[in-house]
Amino acid sequence: MRARTVAVLVVVLAVLGGGAGVALVWSNNGGSLSAVWVSDTPRNTTVNHHGVGANAGVVVAPASETSAGPAESRYACALVRLGPADGGVRWRWPVPRDLCFLHALTKPAVADLNGDGGQEVVVGTTGRAIVVLDGTSGDERFRIPTGSYSYGQPTVADLNGDEAPEIVASDIAGNLTVATANGTVRWRGNVSGAVWDSPIVTDVDGDDASEVVVGSNAEVVAYERDGTVLWRRAVAGRDVEVARVDGEPVVVASGTDDPDVRALDGATGAVLWGVVESGARHAAVADGDGDGTPEVYLSSTGGVVVALDATDGREEWRTRLETTDGLTTPAPVLADLDGEGGPELAVATESGTVAVLDPADGAELAAYERDVPVWTSVTPANLTDDPGLELLVRYGDGRVAALSYSS
Repeated sequence: MRARTVAVLVVVLAVLGGGAGVALVWSNNGGSLSAVWVSDTPRNTTVNHHGVGANAGVVVAPASETSAGPAESRYACALVRLGPADGGVRWRWPVPRDLCFLHALTKPAVADLNGDGGQEVVVGTTGRAIVVLDGTSGDERFRIPTGSYSYGQPTVADLNGDEAPEIVASDIAGNLTVATANGTVRWRGNVSGAVWDSPIVTDVDGDDASEVVVGSNAEVVAYERDGTVLWRRAVAGRDVEVARVDGEPVVVASGTDDPDVRALDGATGAVLWGVVESGARHAAVADGDGDGTPEVYLSSTGGVVVALDATDGREEWRTRLETTDGLTTPAPVLADLDGEGGPELAVATESGTVAVLDPADGAELAAYERDVPVWTSVTPANLTDDPGLELLVRYGDGRVAALSYSS
């Protein structure tokens, strides 16, 4: 990690919720980031890749072993509901032992599927199915078959414009499934290559109706709501986001091509600009600095965080959070963490640092460090009565930390 100029350094013996180890809380420029709780969900691994799902007080985390042989226990790979106030385990839903491996479960989506005010949990599994669970009890409600195991979080959104949600999910082999909220499949599609990110449901072509956008390591595809293809573009899109730039929808795709980051016209898929940025990952395209133009906030190897002008790809600022080259950096996330109305930028690093940055200039406002790797983006969620959102961090050892930021 890099040396930091700090106002306050607090060393915390992390025994919250069973989280053994030492956590360092850095306070920069008057801000601080500290743990509300750390869950007691350890796993014999350091590379949990899939993030935490949360909505309306339901917090659900996938925790998976990496052993190639039979899992050591029934719950070695399990979806675990955690209490929002204390991180205590509420229920566990296990993956069969013969299907237990690193990517046994995706980041879950948490949403009210049937409009009764309760929450359902929607998760991709190595059982070649999207599974829907009752958020309160953890009981399985139904399954939607898929062609392979899923990597990206399923999406729950109103695709058809009838005020009822659909479940839109991809699997690692490029199969796309669109189903009703009760699991009835409406249509299926296919994208060449491996799909790592969540499908996006939004108005991508400016016709005031929603479409589906999916990216893979080989192409980006936009589908009409009935499953017909709007356009295909042979551009790698490991991460894909959609934003409006000068009033028009623009798709931003980052992947493994050269250039690594591209902006595509939402209506046609035509390439608007491209930028070379090795190992680029992004999850936030929005106006973070209030200048009226969206920024593309992305990470790259070695703990680098970059802001690009979404209009032309021009670099606005660059910040480095690590001193070691080659380390993975999960994509940064924008959220209002202090409750003052404007967003902050939250990013984790492979070394175990979670930092809060000013989205206007990349200045580091606060950081929390635990000597355990982080391999996936943080999840903003409303867990307490305090102003602003908290951050849920999936650590490589299977534990989840809930962090609170104050400015």
